[in-house]
Amino acid sequence: MLEGMSDSSPIDDRTRALALALTDRIGWTLLHRLLGTFGTLEATFAATGEQLQTVQGIGKQIAASIRSIDLRRVAADFRRLDAQGIRVALWDDSTYPDAIKALADRPLALFWKGEICREDAQAIAIVGTRSPSPRSAQLAHDLASDLAAQGWTIVSGLARGIDTAAHRGALAAGGRTIAVLGCGVNVVYPPENTRLASEIAGSGALISEVYPDVNPSATALMRRNRLIAALCRATIVVEAPADSGALHAARSAHALGRPVFAIDNSQGNAALLRDFACPLPDGTTALIEMLTAP
Repeated sequence: MLEGMSDSSPIDDRTRALALALTDRIGWTLLHRLLGTFGTLEATFAATGEQLQTVQGIGKQIAASIRSIDLRRVAADFRRLDAQGIRVALWDDSTYPDAIKALADRPLALFWKGEICREDAQAIAIVGTRSPSPRSAQLAHDLASDLAAQGWTIVSGLARGIDTAAHRGALAAGGRTIAVLGCGVNVVYPPENTRLASEIAGSGALISEVYPDVNPSATALMRRNRLIAALCRATIVVEAPADSGALHAARSAHALGRPVFAIDNSQGNAALLRDFACPLPDGTTALIEMLTAP
């Protein structure tokens, strides 16, 4: 996955941090156990395999993975990503979005194309099925357009259907939109959204916890839903069948204490309304008043 020629440049802690972030099975919990044991990233990488295995949760396989990391290749890859215009935010960087820190399983690294700015703290997720009715697709577009025109950033997942309609609605209003991907930011999925992805990067951002050149996977597509929820003040589910990934985004938002709104037009939405979602109010003015009330 990592590419690049090694050189004699000094290795810094950002390189060590990215290397750990890219190591399979190392997440927030193991990172803190490693730092709690060894004190620094430099000392972690200087540890022997036997010393690494004294850390709870670190067995032979993970210890071997850490010991086999070529930090100079990681440093070269850092430079390559920078040349491609890809931003890398590590867990302790000032650029790491505060909203994502609300997640107990927050990623150790985030990658994005475009810009994430202060205005994105006022964001709403609009999600739903990949095969919506024409009425639902138009509603997603119009909701996104109206909200974006009033200064709200629209967050979705770049999928076919509702997601695409929401992103397009925000762009039509000249607003900001963020696409959270279940693949790397150098990989557009679905491929027919390549042009849309470029437009989003110019008026917001493409963001992912997945390494930039990695193809989509079912696991990554599902896990991106918690990032969508975390980035937003509220989540709107426009239309979702009983097995829709949009329901996972709604549940993630609810677990974070964020409001979820739904329209009673599908089996999945009916379940959300029965369990915890609120009916979507008529008009974006009423919705905004609900979200901004003291």
